[in-house]
Amino acid sequence: MIVRLTFAFSVAASAFIGSVSLHAQGTEVAPGVVQVGKIESAEIGESSGLIPSRRGKGVYWTHNDSGPDRMYGITADGTVVSQIELQDMSLDDCEDIAATPGRIYLADIGNNDRNRDEVHVYAVREPKPTASGELRPVKQWTLTYPDEPFDAESLLISRGSGYIIAKELTGGNVRVYRFPLSGKGAGQLQEQCELNVDAPAGGADLTADGRRLAVITREGAYLFLLKGRIPSAGTLEPALFVPFAHDQMEGCCFTRDGLLVTAESGDVYLFTDPLFRLGGRRR
Repeated sequence: MIVRLTFAFSVAASAFIGSVSLHAQGTEVAPGVVQVGKIESAEIGESSGLIPSRRGKGVYWTHNDSGPDRMYGITADGTVVSQIELQDMSLDDCEDIAATPGRIYLADIGNNDRNRDEVHVYAVREPKPTASGELRPVKQWTLTYPDEPFDAESLLISRGSGYIIAKELTGGNVRVYRFPLSGKGAGQLQEQCELNVDAPAGGADLTADGRRLAVITREGAYLFLLKGRIPSAGTLEPALFVPFAHDQMEGCCFTRDGLLVTAESGDVYLFTDPLFRLGGRRR
């Protein structure tokens, strides 16, 4: 059964949420959704992915889906604190970002026109979040499709595998595909389970314990409860859906205050339900 949110919290943007909670002042834009910031930088015109830095509290990594190959460190209020040049990568349509301790994964998986026969994922070492510089990949995966090419905007990393969520809806569901992180870095995506959502997946995040999966769409945010891993078959039903219509939301990540979301418009939102909080418990 889907739980629909019926209340909201008041929050505020802070430069570093590691020391200051987001729950203070903010602009409520829908029940359970608060705007906490705005990315004003002209350099970041299409924020498409979002992850928290493991090397600096209150700093997040984001990137554009087109333009110069760069990664940016920002705070929850949208302030840009660093700019990293990505070298030796060919990012045609970089749509999401994920992380494991010490590594960041950039997903060049966009395929709007279905004219790409293969897509790429790159791994880099996480840099210092407040120092600009350059990065080169430590590994690259070249991935082909099991059937027809499809568009995708979501990457997950879990238990030695990468997972890509297709953007297209098939009978009301989106498909999840897997590829191993081990090996030579080339292979075909393997179809896994499906997720029941009512709109295309624009971004996703998975908690470190593999028990909660968040998916952001243009209609709002979904939360799926897992058993420590992404299943290899079947259809997962959401435990929570928080409606909020915005057709440019693409980056999302779990934080201790809720699900932090960036939109290509530059808006930064926080979905405040306890299930979206790191360490949170169901009401």
